[in-house]
Amino acid sequence: MARQTLYAYVDGSDLHDVAEEIEAALDALVASTAWLVARPTVVNQLHERDDSYGPEDLTDWDLGLNLDLPAPDHEPAGWFHDVEQLARVIGQIAVRTGREFVIGISDGDTHAAEDLLCVEDGEPDLEELRAALGARWRL
Repeated sequence: MARQTLYAYVDGSDLHDVAEEIEAALDALVASTAWLVARPTVVNQLHERDDSYGPEDLTDWDLGLNLDLPAPDHEPAGWFHDVEQLARVIGQIAVRTGREFVIGISDGDTHAAEDLLCVEDGEPDLEELRAALGARWRL
């Protein structure tokens, strides 16, 4: 398992009207890009309801991408291009679908996750993302 994974997931659970379009766009991104470090994984998981849900609660839905990141101090030159490409396409999908995405990082050992950037338009803040990741990796 990768130590660190970048995630880009749709924010929210009311996705029935856009899930198919988003998943198709994510599949196209994964297939059309030459990835330097690792090929992202598309995630489309509608969780099962349990007793913790109230009658009006929507079922949790994970829809997005996971991208395994290189180990800090072992990253190949130009690896951040993978992250930039992912963020740009997520921005395009956000515009087309009207849905906001959250980009963050999770730790495979501790399972801790930290949201880094919200993407709600076609211009994700790549400098903010670079700064957030730069604290962990050489950029």
